[in-house]
Amino acid sequence: MYTLRVAYILLRFPHLTETFVAEEIREVQQQGESLQICSLLPPKPGPVHPTSRALMHQVHYAPRLCSPALWLAQVYFLFKHPRRYCKLLWSLMAQPAPRSIWLFKRLLIFWKGVYLTRYLQDSEIQLVHAHFAWLSAAAAMVVSQLLNMPLTVTAHACDIYSPENDLLCLIAGASDRLVTISDYNKRVIVELCPRVAEERVEVIHCGIDLGRFQTTSIPAEDATLRILSIGSLVEKKGHEYLIRACRRLKDRGLDFHCTIVGRGGRRAALEQLIADLGMEDVITLAGARDQAWVYEALRQSHLFALACVVAENGDRDGIPVAMMEALATGVPVVSTRVSGIPELVRHRETGWLVEEEDVEGLAAALIHLAENSELRRRLAVNGRSLVEREFNVRENTRRLAGLFLRVVRERK
Repeated sequence: MYTLRVAYILLRFPHLTETFVAEEIREVQQQGESLQICSLLPPKPGPVHPTSRALMHQVHYAPRLCSPALWLAQVYFLFKHPRRYCKLLWSLMAQPAPRSIWLFKRLLIFWKGVYLTRYLQDSEIQLVHAHFAWLSAAAAMVVSQLLNMPLTVTAHACDIYSPENDLLCLIAGASDRLVTISDYNKRVIVELCPRVAEERVEVIHCGIDLGRFQTTSIPAEDATLRILSIGSLVEKKGHEYLIRACRRLKDRGLDFHCTIVGRGGRRAALEQLIADLGMEDVITLAGARDQAWVYEALRQSHLFALACVVAENGDRDGIPVAMMEALATGVPVVSTRVSGIPELVRHRETGWLVEEEDVEGLAAALIHLAENSELRRRLAVNGRSLVEREFNVRENTRRLAGLFLRVVRERK
């Protein structure tokens, strides 16, 4: 059996909201590929999901700025490949930067990329892969070009739609293949980066381990309606619209409780909104939680709701993995027609969609599903079936591994 040697260059590992990366790495390894995991930054404190924890002993962390190893690597490549080193640095720093601090971030990431090149130089890797077409992919580009080996990058959402897309076209042009997680994303990338051939952008959905999610029986009809929402407390998740919709449910006299899982900079504002609307008794901000807690919460929920919006700076979701997990558990999903979400939540087939920022429409959808148990059951069955067909991490990772092999062979 042919074993491919791949280096994964990640900005930070583990990362609480990027369990899909850890799941992918685990599956690629289980399919027989040899991986070297490199993290440019150390992990943040907080919960660590079991899949990520099991991989941590394999991770090599790039050193801090004060490390002699970082600077010895710069000297080595300045002497060995001076023109290539300087050309790479110039190409990275010459890209327009929305914020001046990003220039320093690019410089730091370039130095760390050079260090990782030195670290990986004798490891016989055949391909470099990164997630997010921003800083991690910039470092992967440095490794790829200094070692003259193929590069693949998976683009998700913030690296396409937010100001953090300042390196998107540079990285897309430097990649042998740019992978993205939805057809919607592919259309946007091709439009934003006209010099990148459409056939070099491939769609491979993120996926989940279906073995971890068993469909659950619908909670008792006479129980309090339990609504679950999972997503960082940031603008694009639209939590404020869900909170306002819950106020309509309370006015209607519905017996319910809504739990919002996640952490982020908007927590204080959301707490204030909940207090202003008098909703402290029916809405809980649960903070960051590990996978075991989330799985149990899904099993106890009637509905999953995430009122995604396009943020003021243009950022938006791709296809939230939490929605895949809800559908896999047999929990009907209510969301919005933003980005690639309709590729997973198909209106009246696998879930219910409303327009973004439509509080009345969101409330009406929640009430309609709360009062129609047969519709919830049908959506649950269809949702699980769709995830099995199109969002299965094993099948999608198999496609990714096949792409790695094709790219390596094309370079020979």
